[in-house]
Amino acid sequence: MRYHVIAIEREFASGGQEIGQRTAERLGIPCYGREILKMAAEKMGRPEAYLEELEEKATGSFMYSMYCLAGLSKGESLSRESQLFLAEAEIIHRLTQTPAVIVGRCAAHPLKDREDVLRVFIHADDAFRKRRAGEIYGIPAQKEAEVIKRADRRRSSYYRTNTGKDWRDNGNYHIVLDSGLLGIERCVDILEACWDSPRI
Repeated sequence: MRYHVIAIEREFASGGQEIGQRTAERLGIPCYGREILKMAAEKMGRPEAYLEELEEKATGSFMYSMYCLAGLSKGESLSRESQLFLAEAEIIHRLTQTPAVIVGRCAAHPLKDREDVLRVFIHADDAFRKRRAGEIYGIPAQKEAEVIKRADRRRSSYYRTNTGKDWRDNGNYHIVLDSGLLGIERCVDILEACWDSPRI
């Protein structure tokens, strides 16, 4: 069996988005990330900025976590945060009917029953991430550490809320790559090799 989907979780400024996009280009398949939020906004008839705020609120909702962990998909009693996650999950299911790379949005969780999904986590050391935070995102040097910490905390909380698992637990992933050590291009090489190699 070969992989059909690559689902990437990543630390902030580790290059995970770039790795996902470059891998997709190499493989000739689409890469989706923030586009999923835009599709959810269209599906729900809500502004994208509003849904982004809901994602922030979702990280602290106990009832939301219970709905997600129970695998509920319908119901008037679901909060708006829950409805957003479920809308995104439906979109992820639809997008992955054909080969794709998905970056973020806990994509591997809605696809957890599929064996053709390669689960990946990208991380890097502080120096690498601070440099990228400044160069790629234009974050002032004095704020780099704070922004990285806050973004990672949000992603970790969002992941735990949606999956009930620890974002940084290596057991959640098939492969964990240090982009600071390996470099962006080598990470892409590795994912391409995984994609092209038949599973045993």
